[in-house]
Amino acid sequence: MKNNFIFKFILNEIFYNGHFQTWGSLAIVISSGQLINIKIGWDLLLITYLSFYLLYLHDRYRDIEIDSITNPIRSKHIKKIYKYVPYILIIGLIILLFLLYYFSNIYASIFIILITIFGFLYPLYFKKLTKKFIAFKNFYVASVFSLLTILPVIYYKIPLTNITWIILFLIFIFTFLRGVMMQFFLDLKDIEGDKESGLLTLGVVYGKEKVFRIINFMNFFTSLFFPLLYFIAPYLLLPAAVLFIVFLVPWNFYFFNLARRGNFWGFVLGSGEFLYWPILVGIGQMILK
Repeated sequence: MKNNFIFKFILNEIFYNGHFQTWGSLAIVISSGQLINIKIGWDLLLITYLSFYLLYLHDRYRDIEIDSITNPIRSKHIKKIYKYVPYILIIGLIILLFLLYYFSNIYASIFIILITIFGFLYPLYFKKLTKKFIAFKNFYVASVFSLLTILPVIYYKIPLTNITWIILFLIFIFTFLRGVMMQFFLDLKDIEGDKESGLLTLGVVYGKEKVFRIINFMNFFTSLFFPLLYFIAPYLLLPAAVLFIVFLVPWNFYFFNLARRGNFWGFVLGSGEFLYWPILVGIGQMILK
């Protein structure tokens, strides 16, 4: 019984307390490295992980009451550690600053600190702007994720050619569009809570079915983004492995339909959107080497 309790707690901690989603931030950094040929070290991954885990933990801590309406399992889990969260946040921030001091350069440190600050401000201020501007929080969150695409270049102080700058810009746009799509999708499980909070998310304004049509279109279009570029812009010298990104189409379609049928695991799989990129590219590298 005790082992089952521990296993269930760990599982809930991973999927409901931000760890699974935080792995996505690592995946963005790794994907950027794959496409511009930068080897990502464990130190950058650890720094990125800690920064984004603290952001997710803070967001869940702040929204626990509203969250209990649409995500009672997650709220129940957070309540088990609720009184410890402020201490975890403080200790985590101290460790993050130490890691930045020991491993990072000044430019990357400032960059990561700013991302962390704006992430902490999200539930305190920026999320509320969605009461005035439709889907503001979706674009805001996607922008923060997109900034991670340029982090490896700043962290490792890599000199870039004109072609590499173009690829980096394209990765940024791709991440932003996929991030917006993911946020549109994840908001569908929170429609009742968003209504109560007065947030103008796409689900609240247009309803689930219209949003599903929008995200299915975005999924198809963006999944073809890099595969098409591989053929029409050979001068970019993209690795052939980017062709495997096309498999995002059926995979996302699968968990979109899971969620559509009321299966909450569809939303769990959707929150790991970024995780699938380096996996697909990695498979492509193994097959096409």
